[in-house]
Amino acid sequence: MEFSLDGKNYLTQVMEASEAKTLRFYGISGCCGVNLGVGLDEAQKTDEILTIDGLKVAIDPQVKDQLTGVTIHAEEENGEMGLVLLGYQQKSC
Repeated sequence: MEFSLDGKNYLTQVMEASEAKTLRFYGISGCCGVNLGVGLDEAQKTDEILTIDGLKVAIDPQVKDQLTGVTIHAEEENGEMGLVLLGYQQKSC
């Protein structure tokens, strides 16, 4: 996993304005297995904690394999900025 320059800059701004200083990826149980969730939150005891490009990232072991080769990028859509996971393949039934 890595950050694009836009992704790093956007997330740095968001984290500076937030009390939570960790980007956390976690599992959400679904009909087809574990889906990926993401948010600014404190790391859980079982999470793997990484520092990527100076940003703290926590990854639930259930979703670690889903993040292989993913680039965290930021894009604007309808006047709103948001994160995009380039290279992420969402599970489907």
